[in-house]
Formats: sequence, structure tokens, C-alpha cells
Amino acid sequence: MRVGLIPEAHQCRRDQRDLRELTRGRLRMIERRSSLQSSLWHVAAKYNVIVQDVGWRYLDRLGDFLQQQLPEVAWMEAQLLLDQIRLTQNHIIALEKAIEQQTGFHENVERLKVLPGFGLVCAWSVVAEIGDIARFPSDKQFVSYCRLVPGSKDSGGKHRHRSKNKDGNRYLRIAFNQAAVVAYRDYPVVKEHFKKVKRRSGKHVARTVVGKELARIVWQMLSKGEEYKGYKGRMTQITTQNYWPQPISPGA
Repeated sequence: MRVGLIPEAHQCRRDQRDLRELTRGRLRMIERRSSLQSSLWHVAAKYNVIVQDVGWRYLDRLGDFLQQQLPEVAWMEAQLLLDQIRLTQNHIIALEKAIEQQTGFHENVERLKVLPGFGLVCAWSVVAEIGDIARFPSDKQFVSYCRLVPGSKDSGGKHRHRSKNKDGNRYLRIAFNQAAVVAYRDYPVVKEHFKKVKRRSGKHVARTVVGKELARIVWQMLSKGEEYKGYKGRMTQITTQNYWPQPISPGA
């Protein structure tokens, strides 16, 4: 510490840390729900029953469908998985309500919601993980922290990119990648940029490039207090999604 070899670490405020725990807990619950859905899909697939024909949104309707299609033993396992999915969804809804009560962050969340691909979920997650945007002097440092640039593998004076870079924040990478998918799917301006990069470098690189551009816009807005000025110099349609996306209705 005396000679300055230990880098300074960022310490979140208490309220920022609480919000981060809630958003990360929600993501862990979603991953758990996806695992349960995958298990149920495999149970149905063994008997050539396609779950997608009914969908995941209405679990009671899906349960009635599987009960008619599956043998009694398989239906017993499927019923237990459906109960676990309902319980996990209720936990996700409880976490979402707790997140919305974190009133100290609503200003930044409302500003980020206008970005292509950003909804309430993504905005909350990004705000929770950033902490103080002032700790990133440039957009390059912020993008690197978001895991949206390749790592480096330098040896013998040669510089190479390293794929699957794990330096930085895992949760910000997930948030910006998900936002990128929605952005190039629903916004023509972003889709045009995505296709241009995809032709040259492939789908995965193009998705990361879109996410990186969104991260740069977020840094510009939060660090300089600016409003959204468009994607790559071109304005996009502003989204007005004010609700949590709920792909499952646990009581329906």
C-alpha cells in the first residue's frame, strides 16, 4: 500500500448494495426457473409431447395439457416441477416489488428506459451494478468493466485477443446482451447496424458490438447528465414499457 501497488477498490453505498442484492437475487431466481422449465421440457420430450404447443405463460393450462398427454408416473414428476415453477415465479414477483420500492434510484432508471432494448428490468439491473458512474473516467473503461471487449493474450511482443473474457462485471454483460437482443429485434436502426457487423464478423460478435454501443450511450447519459440522443447518431422509437415482463402467470 505504501508504494501504491494495490489498486483502489470501489465500495458501494449501503442502499446501492441492497439494490444490487435484490437485482442479482432476481436473476438467480430466473436462472433457477429456466432450469426447472428445462427439466419439465425433458420429461415431456421423452413421450414426444411438445411443451411449446401450449407455452409457459399459463401454467394451469399447461398442467391440464400435460396431464392428458403423459403417463401417470411422468405426470407426477411434471406436476412437482410445475409447483416449483409457480413457487419460483412468486418469489420473482416478490423481489420485483422490493426492487420498485428502492425510490432513491428512480431518476436514473426512468432516463435509461428510453434506450433501445431497455425495459424496467434492464434499467434497474444496470443502475444497481454501476454504483457511481464517476469511477469510470471514460466510456472505454466502462465498456471494459461490462465485459463487452475481448481480453488480451500478450506474449513475446505479440498481441492477441482472448475470447470468453471474464474480467469485469458478469451481471452488466448479461444485462447489455439481453438489451442488445431486444434492440436489434425491435428497432430498425439497431437491426441495420447489427446486420452490417454480422455479415463481417458473425452473430455473436454483432450482438456484443450492439451491447457495447448501448453501454457507451449509458455512460454518456449518466456521466454527463445528457438525455438520449439516438443510436449511432440516428433517433429510435422510444419505448414506454412501465411494467415488469412476466412470462408466467402463476395463478392462471
